[in-house]
Amino acid sequence: IRGDLQKALHDLATRVADGSLKLDGILIELTGAADPAPVVQTFFMDSDVRRAFYVDNVIALVDAKHCLEKLDESKGDPQEKGTACAQIAFASTVLLNKTDLVNEATVLECENRLREVNRVVEVIRCEQARVPLAKLFNVRAFDLARVLEEQYMDEEEFHSFYKPKMDRSISNVGVQFTGNICMFKFQDWLEELVGEEENAKDFLRIKGVLSIQGHDRMFVLQCVHMLKNQNFTKPWGDQPRESRIIFIGRGMQQRRQMLTEGVLACIAQPLRFAVGAKVMARLEDDFAMGTVVRQWDELNAYRIRLDTGDEVWAPLDEDGFVKAPP
Repeated sequence: IRGDLQKALHDLATRVADGSLKLDGILIELTGAADPAPVVQTFFMDSDVRRAFYVDNVIALVDAKHCLEKLDESKGDPQEKGTACAQIAFASTVLLNKTDLVNEATVLECENRLREVNRVVEVIRCEQARVPLAKLFNVRAFDLARVLEEQYMDEEEFHSFYKPKMDRSISNVGVQFTGNICMFKFQDWLEELVGEEENAKDFLRIKGVLSIQGHDRMFVLQCVHMLKNQNFTKPWGDQPRESRIIFIGRGMQQRRQMLTEGVLACIAQPLRFAVGAKVMARLEDDFAMGTVVRQWDELNAYRIRLDTGDEVWAPLDEDGFVKAPP
């Protein structure tokens, strides 16, 4: 489907560019058995598509009468029947339809189960799939700015208790912490996590708002499998510099300790060398004597002026990059 979709989008973009076609938007309808991942990824992977289009909203229509049954089926055999959970995990909006055919207790259970899969999704109750169009369009669900506004940023939502799951069903793990992140250490860890397709396949979505050491703006991250969209956004200002990140995918609960410890290990620690200290700085093949002239310069732990007059950076405060003279 990805190749066909890419070609169709290229053709549409060309026609829009030459003025032969005017578009308000594109609606892509998938079958009930389709995995949405390849479609969403197309808008991230192809640079021409990315310039011409963006993903505004991913909507899943869920039948309240059969919701629990389908989620149980998907969880019980995630490799073969995991599509229902995958669709919920990728969705930014869920239309919980036919709520008039079940009682309130069932609707509430459906909502709770849906949020076990995707804590940040907006669930809209409806009958005959009728909802205000304003809730479906101009959502810009995959914009970095949207991450700052999502439900999991709410204190009560974020601290909700996650039940341990001992299967490979799709679930989510959230980590909230204080302490600024060392950017280079975090990027190395993220690359280990989703840099290879074999590792990334279980990570359907990663979203985070992080406080980075050496920068006064919020760092916002959104990943779809291996594909990363990340940048600095608005200033922290007077807000507490509190970081939050959520992982959505298969087997997240089994990885809870690994994910939590991994992201916390990226917190920047007090630096060993003060400004003015003599150090040995790593060059390509050797170390050279120099002096620390600045800490946390352009997100690097140190900027170092070598005795030769040249300047270099040590991205991490580790002996592999900078160490005390003998």
